[in-house]
Amino acid sequence: MKVAIPVWQDTISSVFDFADKLSLTEIEGQTEKNRLEIPLPNEPIPQKAGRLKELDVDVLICGAISKPLAFLIIGAGIKIIPFVSGRIDEVLNAYMSGRLTESRFLMPGCRRGARKGFARGGRRCRWRGGL
Repeated sequence: MKVAIPVWQDTISSVFDFADKLSLTEIEGQTEKNRLEIPLPNEPIPQKAGRLKELDVDVLICGAISKPLAFLIIGAGIKIIPFVSGRIDEVLNAYMSGRLTESRFLMPGCRRGARKGFARGGRRCRWRGGL
């Protein structure tokens, strides 16, 4: 399985749409097999989603993400876990051990249950994809 995480320094980039670097980690079971850092060019939304598909990404763990980009990525068969923050190593370890739902990995301003669905009416940090 390949897990992609947008990078800013050694943490998750706060908004995937504007990330210029991607950490791509190959995971087997609960073991990290390989990790690469890949430049992510500033491209239009369809190309950005297509780039993830080209890289054979299975899961995208990210901070905020726009609805249009999220829908294209989901349409490409890639699972998205949004509104995550933290250091890349800690987030990957939490993902592999099933602890990514801990509140310490939520973006600031988001509350528990934030990953359940995009909300209407302007509520923040809502996502329909779930974990």
